[in-house]
Amino acid sequence: MKYAVNRWSATLATAMLLGLTGCQDGKDGAPGEDGGVVSPVAEALTVAITGTQVVEGRLAIEFDARNELDLPVIKIDGLKVQAVQLQPYAEGERSQWQVLGYDKCLPGNCAGSLEELGDGQYRYTFAGALDGLYNSEFPQRVLLTVPATSRYPEATARLDAMADGAEPTQTRDIIDDARCLNCHESIDAIVHGGDETASCASCHTGNKMSDADKVWPVLAHQVHIGLSSRPVGNCSSCHETEARTDLAQALNWQTVPTRETCESCHDLASNPIYDHAGQPTNENCVECHSAESINDAHLGGYQKAQAEDQRGIVTVDVESAKLVDGAEVGEAAGEHYAMISLSLRDRAGERLILDAANPGNASWIKNLQMYVNWGASVDFTNSRGYSIFVKSNKKHGESIDGGYTPDGERPRTKPYLGGEQQAGVYVYKLGPIVTEDAISGDLLNDSGFITNRLIYCFDPEQNLVDCDTAGHAKNAAYNARWYFTKDGLTDADAHARPVIVSNAKCGSCHGYDEASDNTELSCRNCHSRKTEMNKALADTTCFSGHDDDELGEHLLPRMERAMAVRSQSGFVSSTADAVDPCLACHNPNTPPTQAIRELHTQAGDKYFVEELTVTHPDHKVWMHSLHANQRATQAMENGVRNVEYPADLANCSRCHEGDSFGVDRLSQVGRPLALDLDYNPDSQAHPATDISVDAYVSPVSATCYACHAKKPNAQGQLEIVPAVRAHMEQHGGRFGVPLAQLEVESCAVCHSVDNLKQAHKL
Repeated sequence: MKYAVNRWSATLATAMLLGLTGCQDGKDGAPGEDGGVVSPVAEALTVAITGTQVVEGRLAIEFDARNELDLPVIKIDGLKVQAVQLQPYAEGERSQWQVLGYDKCLPGNCAGSLEELGDGQYRYTFAGALDGLYNSEFPQRVLLTVPATSRYPEATARLDAMADGAEPTQTRDIIDDARCLNCHESIDAIVHGGDETASCASCHTGNKMSDADKVWPVLAHQVHIGLSSRPVGNCSSCHETEARTDLAQALNWQTVPTRETCESCHDLASNPIYDHAGQPTNENCVECHSAESINDAHLGGYQKAQAEDQRGIVTVDVESAKLVDGAEVGEAAGEHYAMISLSLRDRAGERLILDAANPGNASWIKNLQMYVNWGASVDFTNSRGYSIFVKSNKKHGESIDGGYTPDGERPRTKPYLGGEQQAGVYVYKLGPIVTEDAISGDLLNDSGFITNRLIYCFDPEQNLVDCDTAGHAKNAAYNARWYFTKDGLTDADAHARPVIVSNAKCGSCHGYDEASDNTELSCRNCHSRKTEMNKALADTTCFSGHDDDELGEHLLPRMERAMAVRSQSGFVSSTADAVDPCLACHNPNTPPTQAIRELHTQAGDKYFVEELTVTHPDHKVWMHSLHANQRATQAMENGVRNVEYPADLANCSRCHEGDSFGVDRLSQVGRPLALDLDYNPDSQAHPATDISVDAYVSPVSATCYACHAKKPNAQGQLEIVPAVRAHMEQHGGRFGVPLAQLEVESCAVCHSVDNLKQAHKL
């Protein structure tokens, strides 16, 4: 036999030693009595099923209960037990669990009979006979739950065996629960019942669920489609791609295709591409859908891209970067300009020679941008940074620079052609750079930050080709980071931003490539909505479009949400570094503009400033409020922007490295959030350059507010809690005030790292 035991812990008010009882007179106890040291209480309870027997159709199970000191636990007075069996694979039909019986035995209301045998041993006998489906030739499973009481916490156990006690002849071990925990805090916290997916599969069976959509694994697919943090169709988010001895059916998703599981993602009924009306059963699925074809359809492009290292065909190299006085580059003396020299290199490390005056003319470049900002220690001084647009696929209008930029493309940044030119090296002058302001003071001795975004096109032999060439592929170069001072590039830790969050932690849920330290996040996860409104802005990474119905209500088509475009098969986002690069643009200096304000919150709304705060594009606020579903853009029921965060929102360590969730750094160097309270929500400026900062929000308050601003009301809808802002204002926080009215926040006095750990149960 094999069994799985799950350990739960809880704190009891009763002291452990006060609960000890026993018979220690050297004599054997009478039958049914306890013969050693036992306890009626437990801080951690472990139960194990020790045997089962079916007599006259009724199932009897025996189990053992022990506490954290390995003492037998007596006086257990309640349980829940379920019996299921595994119907084997046959004629194309997947193996399926079938519920045979379910009993509850609670104090004063026990369906069957619970007997205490002594020394922590128990026997429970079902009230009635097992379901008529019972077949002693099939693998059997028993699930046992001992509900929590004031004396002990809840505990569960599972036994898989044949009816005669032998090892199961077949299992349905498909998913490694550890994969679920990449995103979820614990399996038992997902919905209900048990801390392993075996419990889900054992209850959500075809003979128990009246709704076919609630049958496992259809349910598992449907609750993730459109909500998963990784691309739709990436089966490897949950499933294995290679056989595993400890998961006997790990490759079932490839080898046992069925209408039920396929239709949980694909519309087989109305979509002519997936029309299977002539196949009423699953008997012939494998004739067309081999394991290889199923794998290739879902993961082939991604696996090919990984195997060929398509992201390494071209790399971006920043060869030099420093600040210079404006007088050295034909600008006003006393001002500072960033001089950035970059090159593109092939696999051999050789520079690629492009048009020196307009490198964006290279037809194999789909997109090449460099994001630069200054003031790494204070999360940067400039709104949206100082971007180099060598070539941008973001939408714009007609060319405004005399033909240097083709129509329909964002204006390109012209290289700096002064000084000595070097083949394959392109120099850009950015600025004037803000190295001193009223918020952070003199930052000339601080550092700047650079990151890249490059998408290129290539043929099957990995030759770079025109992006209009038929049959080409495209992919994104790895993201990299560079820091520089006024004197040049630097690798010194002192000039880099402190490690606060990491791609590894973001990637645990969103996908992670350890070799490049990049995630598999894609901007298109959200910014991919088709729309008839604001076509000039929609369908780009600058605006997430939407439409209204005839009543002015936001359209929320479930199938659009369910099958929303994610990243392309094989294509990994060009913004896969989700840490520092985002801040180059998404920093405190960038007020919310049309993408947030339109139809969501406007001047005159009761909680206008509060909604602007939680919906601010500053990276830390954005990430907190996005995952906590606090943003104004997430207010719609089942909205396309809503995030169903799968873990414990209070667990700061899911994202933060070490103690970086403390407020000390923000108290010392944090920049306040910039707001434009008079911004026109109907502005079509693209990008939004018509902003005018006229108010601020204190940095610590804004960051904490991003999670704590709203709580569910009686209807379960999140709404602003005024007391939260009031508490922050009592301790120096300010919301929507002029710069001169900001005060030093005293949050760290009470909210030390240790206190935050205690409050967040870390």
